[in-house]
Amino acid sequence: MSLTIHSLCLTATIFLTVSGQDLVTSSGYHGNVYPVGSFDPSPCEICQCSSCGQAYCAIVDCFSVGCVDAVHEPNQCCPVCPNGRNCKAPDGTIIKHGDTYSTAYMTCHCLQFSTLAECAYKPPQPVQPQIV
Repeated sequence: MSLTIHSLCLTATIFLTVSGQDLVTSSGYHGNVYPVGSFDPSPCEICQCSSCGQAYCAIVDCFSVGCVDAVHEPNQCCPVCPNGRNCKAPDGTIIKHGDTYSTAYMTCHCLQFSTLAECAYKPPQPVQPQIV
């Protein structure tokens, strides 16, 4: 009878081989078995499997993406800005970074490091009486 021990990334899990047949003594990390070394169980997890079978993982922290229309791609951890950096005016209009947006009542600028436009409101024009 031969006995072989395989190191795999499991919490205190050992695979035993007895007469050519593998016997698993417990389950793996998130239900999967990984070899010794680094592995990525999800786009936001970076893990390292030690030779003693322990998994050490770090979770990726996403920073602010700098846009109001960010999308989350299926195989990426953090959202991305498909239209580049931008911000939003109070009326909901999306303004590209560095651009200016004006209406009859306000002028807005999309500044660096902000997703909310900086706006200056125009004073209302006095109504001139009509002479008939």
